Amino acid sequence: MNRKFIVICILLAAGPSLAAAQTSEPPGLSSPSGAAAAPPSAGTSGALLSSNILNPNLSVVGWFQSEAGHPHDPGHDAEPALQLKETEIAFQAIVDPWARGDFFLSFDSDGNAELEEGYVTWFHLPAGLGLRGGKFRSYFGPFNRTHPHDTPFATRPLVERNYLGEDGLAGTGAGLSWLIPNPWVYLNADFEALRPPEVTDSPAFDRAQRRDLLYTARLNSYFDLTDAANVSYGGSYAYGPSGQQLDPVTLNSSNTLHSQLYSVDVTFRWKNPARAIYRSLIWQTEALWNKHDNSTSDTQDSRGLMSWLQYQFAQRWAAGGRYDYSQFPTDSSLHEYGGLVFLTYSPTEFSHLSLQGSHVNRSDGLKEDLGLLRVTFNIGPHGAHAF
Repeated sequence: MNRKFIVICILLAAGPSLAAAQTSEPPGLSSPSGAAAAPPSAGTSGALLSSNILNPNLSVVGWFQSEAGHPHDPGHDAEPALQLKETEIAFQAIVDPWARGDFFLSFDSDGNAELEEGYVTWFHLPAGLGLRGGKFRSYFGPFNRTHPHDTPFATRPLVERNYLGEDGLAGTGAGLSWLIPNPWVYLNADFEALRPPEVTDSPAFDRAQRRDLLYTARLNSYFDLTDAANVSYGGSYAYGPSGQQLDPVTLNSSNTLHSQLYSVDVTFRWKNPARAIYRSLIWQTEALWNKHDNSTSDTQDSRGLMSWLQYQFAQRWAAGGRYDYSQFPTDSSLHEYGGLVFLTYSPTEFSHLSLQGSHVNRSDGLKEDLGLLRVTFNIGPHGAHAF
């Protein structure tokens, strides 16, 4: 009995419930790119629906970027002034009535491919639990879960890059989500065990030995302030290896060093129901602390902060700004700070043109000023994102 036959049997048995499963996501385990199958139109034939439902949703996101100025970041100098910064291809589909698969392939400006995420999510486990397995972005704070091309920014916030890396904290492992039952407020807890990243990917951690794992936990809540405003907030914790201390004589590993990362975040949203397509505002702030072992006798305590605001002042126009401050995981005596402002025109939700300017005071005393033009678009159903 082949898989296609099994799926057809499931479709016939599940009926409408399968279509509902295709468009729903459990809290806390929603996809960062969250594209769900579009409901069929009234004119869609049953034969066409049956053939499409066996295929994954396919979408492509393009991110063009041009910049002018004088970067003083060694890792940034090699980037060209005009580039197709990233192309992402997403495959998303139900696996069966209880699970969904999400795969995201990204290609950089040189055409190098990487599996950005690839995981399966089981929604309906007992006791309100959900389970994710595969490679995925960690739910360490709300910003890390968002793919870079889906943020409003042409550059990554300093604190996110200096601690979690240019592409964010991600790994292969498993995650458990629990919607905590209570009569008062929405409350969700997430727990993850991941293969630790290399220090070149996420500077706060470093893969030491094969048995080492990175553990994360997050507790977040949400409530409505009024019919037009709401707020969500949460706290995150990550514990994992930060390297090995080598014996000076034998050069063998004598101790695994560790890093502990803490963060708190708050997000405020406002959208007047009477003028929802013309006015909206979002403000998000995230602060982060790190205790990082450089050796058994040297632990660095460092911190960072980012806060950004976006105001939509017309149907297709929005403006905003971001403030950054960040120390470094291995050396808290160094720090950098700066900001970014942007003006974005969005013909539709599927394309965005953004003119941005950034200023950064680097840790070596140099100042960096950049002007950036960012163009993103997507084809296919890859549009909605986790709330």
